[in-house]
Amino acid sequence: DNKSGFKNVTYDLQSRRYELRVQVGGKRKHLGAFKTAREAAVVYARTAEGKADAAAQQRPTGADAAAIAVRAAEREGLLLIPADRKDSTTGYKNVTHNVEQSGVRKYKLQMQKKGKRLSCGLFGTAEEAALAYARTPEGRADAERLRRPAPVPRTAAAIEAVQQAEREGLTLVLSANATGYKNVTVDQRKSKCQLQVRAAGRQQTIGLFDSPEEAALAYARTPQGRADAEQQQRRSAATSQPSSRPPSLPA
Repeated sequence: DNKSGFKNVTYDLQSRRYELRVQVGGKRKHLGAFKTAREAAVVYARTAEGKADAAAQQRPTGADAAAIAVRAAEREGLLLIPADRKDSTTGYKNVTHNVEQSGVRKYKLQMQKKGKRLSCGLFGTAEEAALAYARTPEGRADAERLRRPAPVPRTAAAIEAVQQAEREGLTLVLSANATGYKNVTVDQRKSKCQLQVRAAGRQQTIGLFDSPEEAALAYARTPQGRADAEQQQRRSAATSQPSSRPPSLPA
């Protein structure tokens, strides 16, 4: 509703002058009265607040800012980590879109640290927020996991499990753990691979298997496994990495 056309400049009917007022230290400060709005605007442009506003005005926004963030990630050898949740509205991990946020910075970066969800900043685009995450140790660790190749099956039973997954059109869900597959651990006491999944708020053991691949196949057949496989395939496509399926098997 500013009729002068310039920030912090208003017309005073009583004095018939353009008043310049700025917010400094939580207080409204009067910087003078001028014959024209342009004169007041020039004075404001010379202040620290005016220079900051000018810099913000010249900063790229929207598609330009997003493209700059993507190119910056490429130059720095970083990976913008795709979302691991199907309901993500931004497509990037830990980045949410707050439609109720005022101003142009509507994308929030949040990270889990020491059991607490911490806000790490607001950004104009999802890509800028994703770039900020990619620069963190957590973002770099996620990138390393995404780039890690699938484990190579070492036994006949393991090879058969991988081939059976391919015949059924299933994807074995990868992980950065010791076995290479999600929810699959090694039970040292029984020299077996154990598959555990979380259901109804509890960790449940599905079974013991001779190889990680056999356990991973059992998980791939579950609803959770199919959902995780879809997310894995989306991440693989988003990061332009090779397919997440296990490598070609020997004849």
